[in-house]
Amino acid sequence: MNAAFLTLPKVETDWKSLKLPEFQYTEWKTGFGLYQIQTNKKGLCSMEIVFRNGRCSEHKKLVARLTANQLQEGTATLKSEAVADIIDFYGAQLSIFADLDFTVIAMSCLQKHFEYLALFICDLICNPAFREEDLNRAKKFLKSQLQHQLTEPDYVSYREFTSAIYGQDSVYGYNTQTDLIDAVSPSDLFRYQQENYIADCMNVFYCGELNASIDILFQKIAAYFPLKNKTPKAIPEIYQTQIITKHIPIENCAQSSLKMGKRMFKKQDPDFFGMYLLNTVLGDYFGSRLMKNIREDKGYTYDIHSTLDAQVYDGCFYISAELNPEKMQDAIHNIQEELVGLQERKIPKAELELVRNYLCGNIMRLLDGPFQTMVFIKILVTEYGSTASMEALMDSILSIEAEQLRALAARYLDPKTMSLVTAGAV
Repeated sequence: MNAAFLTLPKVETDWKSLKLPEFQYTEWKTGFGLYQIQTNKKGLCSMEIVFRNGRCSEHKKLVARLTANQLQEGTATLKSEAVADIIDFYGAQLSIFADLDFTVIAMSCLQKHFEYLALFICDLICNPAFREEDLNRAKKFLKSQLQHQLTEPDYVSYREFTSAIYGQDSVYGYNTQTDLIDAVSPSDLFRYQQENYIADCMNVFYCGELNASIDILFQKIAAYFPLKNKTPKAIPEIYQTQIITKHIPIENCAQSSLKMGKRMFKKQDPDFFGMYLLNTVLGDYFGSRLMKNIREDKGYTYDIHSTLDAQVYDGCFYISAELNPEKMQDAIHNIQEELVGLQERKIPKAELELVRNYLCGNIMRLLDGPFQTMVFIKILVTEYGSTASMEALMDSILSIEAEQLRALAARYLDPKTMSLVTAGAV
């Protein structure tokens, strides 16, 4: 083969020209923001309703999760079977889930059915039944799921790690337990729904046809959700935690799962975007240093990665891997060496450029078409505060220097400041 074909040509890309496509934004008098993009796929549409609530708005633990779970169980006039039949009949997809900071109701369907289904979903959200028999069935499922999850080393190490990092009684650190599941009642769900599924903490993200009838439809949707002038939730209590080393034995496990890391900061911290790039270099893509060292060179694990897990009010950093117990100490030693290397030596120019291109390419992929773009807009608005955060992200990726990254590593990635939690082989 001609040697010329063995070398890929260098392609210059002007990443600075990467911008968000045009979108419409409307702030309704009832309080919520509406983001809209014209679809390029005629006949299809999607809508996500996002409430800023989640665990951070709970009056009782697990209420956010169970409220979201029970919204699909119907209204006073419709039971869960009827809800499922309607979604199936119209060929729609519906998901409702709550996390630490948000509840997301996501739907996609044919454009011709959008008005009926959008109003149907608003009725589910605003007029839930919360029947005791449905809640009991959900509790039984959660308990069974928890029993299974507690046999999985990766799940156990993560829940014990976050509990240690954030505090076992904090909104980000408490763990699902059977007694917490049992303690939730239908009245708790009604209270949470009334207090938190409101226009005050709501944004809507729509991709589809844009016309006068759609404007009228969103006026109808706006009428469902009251503006209660709710006082913003106080920032969750920040617990002071200690550095720990802990192993949780699990019967019949051949491997152990490792979580090594520390408390960090929220997504809107000034250092977040720099750490985002630094974390990618360390362990957040297939060519990362941890993958090359621990997986490719040493063969200690099939997968190892690092995560900058930032929330609205807090965050953490951790390295995760599943390892043969006999190789655990060697793997930890090599991980620590990689962390120290980032503190002591600047990232070579070629490696840094590779990661810049990788991250910019990811952002370009997120802007590939209106449906993907709207998902990216949702992330920017809900997690980073506004769509303007894309400019800050791009500027940081393209302009941050190797010495700045070395300084961030020295500030945040000292292995002596990190907790180590393992779970698995006895």
